[in-house]
Amino acid sequence: MSEDTVDIPRRARQVRRITGALAAIPTASPDAPELLRDLESLSDSSFGELSESDKLTLLQSMRRQMVEQQQRYLSLLNISSALGATLDRREFLQMTMEHITKVMQAQRSTLFLVDKSTGELHGTIAQRSETEIVLQPGQGIAGWVAQSGQSLNIKDVYDDPRFHQGVDHSTGFTTRAMLCQPVRNADGEIVAVLQVLNSDNGYFSEEDAGLLSAIGGQISIALENSALYHSLIDKNRKLLETKSRLEHKIAELDLLFDIQRRLSQPSDLESLVKTITQKTLELVNGKACALALREQNAYRVYVMIDRSADYSRDWHFYTRMLPPDNQMVATQVIDSGELFSCDGTCRRIPGPTAREAALDAHNIIAVPLFDDESCIGALQAFNLVLPHDPNTLGFTEDDEKVLTLIASQIASTVASRRRRELREKEDRLSTIGQMIAGILHDFKTPFSVINGYVQLMADTDDAATRSEYAERVVRQFRDLNQMTRELLRFARGESQILLRKVFLHKFIDEVAELLRQEFEDHEIDFQIDLNYRGEALLDPVKMKRAMLNLARNAIEAMPEGGHFRIGVDLHEDGDNLCLTFRDTGQGIPPEIQDHIFESFVTRGKSDGTGLGLAVVKKIVDEHGGSVRFESTPGQGTTFFIDLPLHPPERDSK
Repeated sequence: MSEDTVDIPRRARQVRRITGALAAIPTASPDAPELLRDLESLSDSSFGELSESDKLTLLQSMRRQMVEQQQRYLSLLNISSALGATLDRREFLQMTMEHITKVMQAQRSTLFLVDKSTGELHGTIAQRSETEIVLQPGQGIAGWVAQSGQSLNIKDVYDDPRFHQGVDHSTGFTTRAMLCQPVRNADGEIVAVLQVLNSDNGYFSEEDAGLLSAIGGQISIALENSALYHSLIDKNRKLLETKSRLEHKIAELDLLFDIQRRLSQPSDLESLVKTITQKTLELVNGKACALALREQNAYRVYVMIDRSADYSRDWHFYTRMLPPDNQMVATQVIDSGELFSCDGTCRRIPGPTAREAALDAHNIIAVPLFDDESCIGALQAFNLVLPHDPNTLGFTEDDEKVLTLIASQIASTVASRRRRELREKEDRLSTIGQMIAGILHDFKTPFSVINGYVQLMADTDDAATRSEYAERVVRQFRDLNQMTRELLRFARGESQILLRKVFLHKFIDEVAELLRQEFEDHEIDFQIDLNYRGEALLDPVKMKRAMLNLARNAIEAMPEGGHFRIGVDLHEDGDNLCLTFRDTGQGIPPEIQDHIFESFVTRGKSDGTGLGLAVVKKIVDEHGGSVRFESTPGQGTTFFIDLPLHPPERDSK
């Protein structure tokens, strides 16, 4: 191993000792002899020839230089910290200039930023002054450096013709020495000029120039970071604004979707309009909304008002019938079929309000509702709420579009409901005529039963027997009364089943009694297989009618006679009642099998209404059950009815 290799650890220790001791030697020290020996071993022979006092003087000089370098190093760290401490351009420039003045041992420093668009230089002096220096392109030493891209180190600026003395005159500062350097970005573009004035040492050295160049590189990075930061901030601001607009549009679409969904739901018009007018105010940020609909000899007006004093919303809703000569805004819009609006110049406009006289309308917008080419109403919004933009006078074009879209949806819904109601009335009247024929046919069986029991009552003197026959007659009258009420409810558009607990063996006995009357004059073998005799929840009158209709269809399918069987069974799940109706008749023609349960479907019956099986299907559906069939032409048909033993209660419709 070589001698140099062996001495490396020792020399490293010597260097560490010298470095630590240099900063701590004010005068001669007990450590000096040993320190000098270490220094001699690291220096050439000339150092050893110096006297002890010269050596100490040299050490003190080296100490001062190290302290200065240490201070500069700390100042550079402060500059780096300042450049990274804030992304606010003005703040970081002020902080940086103060540190540069200190590290360069100067009296003042300025950073001129180059305006790309004009070429002007804008600079702020370091001593926390708000004075801004503006130099035209090429003006002054900084302007020359910005154009030439060269550094300048001038000992006396007043000897340089490029110096712009007006700056000293305006600031009251006297410039002597100046060090001025360009600051370039990553692309080599000059983005700033950095200058320091009046060195504490009289003038700036080449070492100072190198140090300022290094600082300029850091400033260049900081300027680019600041520009990038502010660019990102600006983009983020624009993105946030776009996001806010998109969120608003999405909220509008959500509300419009909610309005359309509610319009398509089955509910009464008043409840529907109450919801829609409230949603409309939320969309356009208004205080009152009114929907006026033209009716035969009047206007029906629905009004929603927000009476809150702040933005918490306090909704109040009411309706009014107004005469045809009422002169509110809505009637004008309905008569003209044109949109109406006014902003901050609105006068007291007559219309539906809580006071029913006039509205202090700051702004208003009203759009017509069209059904084809006929104007059937108007949707109005009053008094825009403007918490964030008091300079805005009234509703915007976007509000007009939203209201027009809502008005179109409401108009379509109102028109379709009116047409449906009219059609339902017409259909109901037509169906009532058809049902009367079927009901009268249904009446024949109870009347036949009543007639038979009345005759039997006349032929017997036994009081108990007469009482039994009388009870059966009364039961038939109850059934007739129930059938009559059912027809009246249908005429009013109502439908209701009255579920009662029945014992199937008693219920089937009553059905059998009715069916015997039906089969009495026909050569048909009739049989009931009662395999379940427990309880069930049924509407007995309606279910009897369904079973009678199936029996009559079987009779008509077997004009030459045959067999008809009714089966009553409990489904294997224990929750459903299974009824089967099997005949040996002609079967159902294939061409009508897919429509057999629809109204007015019949074939081959001279007096048929086509309602029998439709009524069966309706009654079974009302019980929450199902009905199906199997039929083979020429061999017969079997109907299967499945009913829940405990169906849920159903409301009137």
